Amino acid sequence: RNGYSILINSYEKEINLLYSLGENLETIEECYKKLLFYYSKMWDRKYGYIELVKVLSLGVLFKVSKSDIFELEQRLIAEKFDDYLVNFLIKEIDSTWEREGVEFEFKGYECLKQILDNDEIIACEALKEYLQEKWYEIHRECAWYDSHKSSKNDYYGYWSFEAGAIAKILNLDDSSLKDVAYYPYDLVHYKK
Repeated sequence: RNGYSILINSYEKEINLLYSLGENLETIEECYKKLLFYYSKMWDRKYGYIELVKVLSLGVLFKVSKSDIFELEQRLIAEKFDDYLVNFLIKEIDSTWEREGVEFEFKGYECLKQILDNDEIIACEALKEYLQEKWYEIHRECAWYDSHKSSKNDYYGYWSFEAGAIAKILNLDDSSLKDVAYYPYDLVHYKK
């Protein structure tokens, strides 16, 4: 379990770093497949919600298949995990997913409900507001927060993969988000 945890942490950082450097998306996708493999083997409720959203969001962006997340789905079912955002992401990958929870495990993401439940114009504006005014602040408790200010050179980039996944699922015209901080524009348009 400790070894898996180290690999997961390493692959998460590598994905952020490679994406921040503008690396080839196919290379990042290969790294993501490794992350998903190990993450699916050890996720449980204690492991973390924000990481789960990140892993599933990347799955949406890389268009993984239902079979790729089967083991992770089984873990979610075993833990009786039923979260609005997680269900939204999984249903894009696995249309047979039947969970219907209306609550958010992490209350910071509740502001996303207005994006998920609105028409395209309102959703796009709300997503822009989320990125510009809320995203960074709601992650204040994350270990990576303010890492760009660290003297330890441990900054790997900040990316709102969930914002990208939402835009992709809702098929938003995200041209107004192209240069918004934290938004992974080219990844949203990868594998359309």
